[in-house]
Amino acid sequence: MGKQPKLKQQKTSTVSAVQFTIGPLQSESAFWTKVRTYISRACYLGSRLIVFPEYLTGQLLSLHPPATNAEACEIMHGYTETYKRQFAGWSRETGMMILAGTHIHREGAPTNDGSALHYYNEAFLFLPDGRLHRHKKVHLTPEEQRTWPLLAGDRFETIDTPLGRVGIQICYDIEFPEGVRLQADQGAELILCPSYTDAAAGYYRVRHCSQARAVENQLYVALSGLVGQMPGVAQVDEGYCQAGIFAPCDRPFPPNGVLAQGPVNRSGLATAAADLEKLRYNRTEGAVAPFYDRRPELYRQAAAAHTSQ
Repeated sequence: MGKQPKLKQQKTSTVSAVQFTIGPLQSESAFWTKVRTYISRACYLGSRLIVFPEYLTGQLLSLHPPATNAEACEIMHGYTETYKRQFAGWSRETGMMILAGTHIHREGAPTNDGSALHYYNEAFLFLPDGRLHRHKKVHLTPEEQRTWPLLAGDRFETIDTPLGRVGIQICYDIEFPEGVRLQADQGAELILCPSYTDAAAGYYRVRHCSQARAVENQLYVALSGLVGQMPGVAQVDEGYCQAGIFAPCDRPFPPNGVLAQGPVNRSGLATAAADLEKLRYNRTEGAVAPFYDRRPELYRQAAAAHTSQ
């Protein structure tokens, strides 16, 4: 092989993905104190972005008597204003972007008979300048469809940030390649994947799909999740995760594409530099170029031919 072009270096942006421990709470303030501890740690490590897991505020259900899923949605909705105020303040104070996991909340006022309640599992991205970006989970899991009063989102958007263009995929969303491909076509260079999986099999589905999306779209993926146990809370009773920051399995990245990962199923952070210059080098000088070497017209023709049979 010939001599490779010299990689231009630039100041990198550090990203942290959280392995957030759940367990019984003694008070609401204990929850917010714990959240702040993760933020402080990421700030100490120089992170400009921290990613919390899906169902983050589900731990607050341990402060309440056992509830149905519908009741749990309304309980979590009751924390919405506090949730937004806390994270907005921390983002402004630390100068960090904070993907505050996901939070189940209601849109619209309840009716007298309790019908037509619109609950969403939604991610909130807080920026230090006060901007707030939101993304509703698009693909609800079979359990969320059967037993939760949740509505699905219907948009795949990207967000311009100081770290580059960012997309959000919530847990099960990452298992569908079409959404990330749409965001990559919109210029996404970093995908944030807050997740909640209660068993190893679910975690590895999300983990392997996160790495597949990084390879096929030649971008970064930051995966976070819940760990620990919370007896008595049926909605969020156990979590399994190993958070990670993933890149394409190609130069100039590690062969396995893993930039950082946390301890298996324990509290911690996965922290790594997301260098956009390296990503652009990979897209132009990597051994393969799956993002550019697609043949969409051929795919459309094949799909049309199959449909017509």
